[in-house]
Amino acid sequence: MENIISKKVVRYRKGNNESLLEIIEVFDPLLSKYSRLLHGEDTRQELIIHLISVISKINLHNKELCKDKVIVSYIAKSIKNEYIRLSKKKSKIILYESELNLDIEVAYDGFESEFELLDIFKILSEKEAYIMKLLYVYCLSVSEISAFMNISRQAVNQAKNRSLRKIKKIYIWKSGERISN
Repeated sequence: MENIISKKVVRYRKGNNESLLEIIEVFDPLLSKYSRLLHGEDTRQELIIHLISVISKINLHNKELCKDKVIVSYIAKSIKNEYIRLSKKKSKIILYESELNLDIEVAYDGFESEFELLDIFKILSEKEAYIMKLLYVYCLSVSEISAFMNISRQAVNQAKNRSLRKIKKIYIWKSGERISN
């Protein structure tokens, strides 16, 4: 009954993906806990990827280190450390991220009226404008929009980034025009 996890690790390394699923199942409560604490869309997947990388790197040549208790403890600590790393990364993102607040943007001197701001959105395609409206007016998350529109999260992010680049380009152009006048 001993060394079940180490046998699953060995089987996974030999190409048995069922063993990997069984290992992930063993650590599922821990993965769920940390992904829930991070409130991220992809944190669970990142933690699973980290788990797979840890499993691939475990040294199984030392008989004392091959005991299930040691392996489980090592993997659990590794997942916790990855959670801490992701948490710090998220904190930095929140620190440097600013929210688009249309009230502030409209009140800014750079715009003569709300209509000028709305004109900027005319340069966007229908899909891009719709995604921006869902993101910044209705405050939906990328995953909620992707589920609603039946497209991938990557497609939503690409449309959002493309829209922001277009808006930034127009905004910089209009600001440059104002400076030269």
